[in-house]
Amino acid sequence: MIVGIHQPNYIPWFGFFHKMLSSDIFVILDDVLCSNKEERRNVIKGSNGMISLAIPILNKKAQIKDIEMNNQLDWKHRHIYTLQGCYQKADYWESLSPSFIDIYQHSGNKLIDFNLALIELIREHLDIKTPMIRSSEMSGVYGEKNTKIISICKSLGAEIYLSGSGAKSYMNEEAFEDNHIKVVYQHFNHPVYPQRWGTFIHNLSIVDLLFNCGPNAKQYLEKQIIV
Repeated sequence: MIVGIHQPNYIPWFGFFHKMLSSDIFVILDDVLCSNKEERRNVIKGSNGMISLAIPILNKKAQIKDIEMNNQLDWKHRHIYTLQGCYQKADYWESLSPSFIDIYQHSGNKLIDFNLALIELIREHLDIKTPMIRSSEMSGVYGEKNTKIISICKSLGAEIYLSGSGAKSYMNEEAFEDNHIKVVYQHFNHPVYPQRWGTFIHNLSIVDLLFNCGPNAKQYLEKQIIV
């Protein structure tokens, strides 16, 4: 049993869905404090390079599940306009964009609901079947940081915890071993795919792949599964 855990980012990058595809169960970590960056920001590619899209929020010192978006600002229209400017001539903008735009136009005030709606739509397009649950809806989970991750893994009967490679420098692997859980670090080699606007740029939002490659997008993740 491989368990992957990740905070619910805004239109996440490739590695988020690679981890999901590589897991038997994928946990959305939504009952921790908002980092004030990753959950509400990502980058796409336009004619002049990378463009950052950031969601304005109201209550910064709160758990992710309780964060509210500042919808008094016209950010949703601006994000739609920016996405259109970057991808309207991409091969799959016309067929895929209506479902994305619908989420922007009809989402409520909660950041978690908005991000999860987009994540569900993206994983549908990528045909990812991995069960996904929210940590806030799990019972018997306790602690913070490593303790919380171990608690989640034990609750799900995990034999392997699939961790992001960036956590290797501070991961307490002995604590996992003491609980009979093996830590495996995600090995993700970013694929190169057909991309508009000149020189290829890595580590963009997954929407760059979707609008450029459409139904062929999943193959660029499938080739990279190494656990």
